[in-house]
Amino acid sequence: MKIITVSGAHSGVGKTRVVEGLLKGLKGWSALKVTVLHNGACPTHRDCGACDAMESKFSIVDDEARLGEFGKDTGRFKAAGAKNVLWLRARSDGLRAGLKKAMSGFKDTNGIVIEGTSVLRHIKPDLAILVKNRNSNLKPSAKEALKKVDLVLTI
Repeated sequence: MKIITVSGAHSGVGKTRVVEGLLKGLKGWSALKVTVLHNGACPTHRDCGACDAMESKFSIVDDEARLGEFGKDTGRFKAAGAKNVLWLRARSDGLRAGLKKAMSGFKDTNGIVIEGTSVLRHIKPDLAILVKNRNSNLKPSAKEALKKVDLVLTI
């Protein structure tokens, strides 16, 4: 199965927009949204619920109603034509196992577009894209990802 990753310099840089564009052109592909949970204060200062407390090392959201919510990244993936969509929420120490489990949930798909920066620590995609702005200050995981990407998109 083919894998494309879309990483970002920081939150709000345009990763989801790039994933949407890819999914519109890649018929029969699926999408995986990956969120690594932050302990303590949210770096985006938003109450999106992504970093809510979790007892296990990872959680895979597959509830169609939750994934299809208007305005949420996963809802945008579905609207762009993703065959299947899953959302992996993981602690840093559960990301590898969570990725393995989440990716095994994609059946009969031409490929997967994964939105997430830290995933590059654990997988080698067929194509790795990093999205940034002209004046982006790269978060630590993006600095690490920059060494592994094939393409940098400056939006």
